[in-house]
Amino acid sequence: MLTRSRYGPGMRRISIVLLALAVLVGGASAVAVAKSPGKAVPRAAKAQHRGLLQPAATYLGLTPAALRTELRSGKSLAQVATARGKSVDGLEAALVEAIKTRVDAARTAGKLDAGHAARLLQRVPRLVERLVNATPRPRAPRVKATARGGLLKAAATYLGVTNAQLVIELRAGKSLAQVATGKNKSVDGLEQALLAALKQKFDAAVAAGRLPAARAQRLLERAPAHIERLVNRSRS
Repeated sequence: MLTRSRYGPGMRRISIVLLALAVLVGGASAVAVAKSPGKAVPRAAKAQHRGLLQPAATYLGLTPAALRTELRSGKSLAQVATARGKSVDGLEAALVEAIKTRVDAARTAGKLDAGHAARLLQRVPRLVERLVNATPRPRAPRVKATARGGLLKAAATYLGVTNAQLVIELRAGKSLAQVATGKNKSVDGLEQALLAALKQKFDAAVAAGRLPAARAQRLLERAPAHIERLVNRSRS
């Protein structure tokens, strides 16, 4: 399912890179996608599936996970390289070489004809330059995603059960509100406990530089409505 991109114009340019390189992993069907970029805009994180995150991380002396965290904080690959005392030109050369290796492998496997490979390789340096200098918007934690982690623990603590016990209740079709009522706990109190846990997570993200303070404030203003829906939603 396609979702609206959370990235600005710079990151939308990355989609051009990824779509152009889709042929390296997707054969004929990927060629069709690459010829119709308006139909799909991959997220920057999907660069890993195109084989670019690993060589970038290797050149920068980071793990892929650490590099992904840097990018999600709003930095470009060029900014990460500069901060680590690495050459931006060297990073681009490493990515171009990684792509060339994939193109050669695709040709050998018969997934790519020589003419198409040559045209693709001609475009690669310019596309890689865009990728390296594109700056993503900082990625903010989602209420829904956070609920799967810290909020579950906060709810279980308030309700006086273990995480595993609460999961069993929820999988049985109960809502958090129904679980609270069944244990003679206040639903309003549960919502307040979840809001406090969420605020703590946002404060930590702001302190770590992963989330702008203004963005955190906007998220917190919307959080009560999200939490109310979360508490009253059931799987039945």
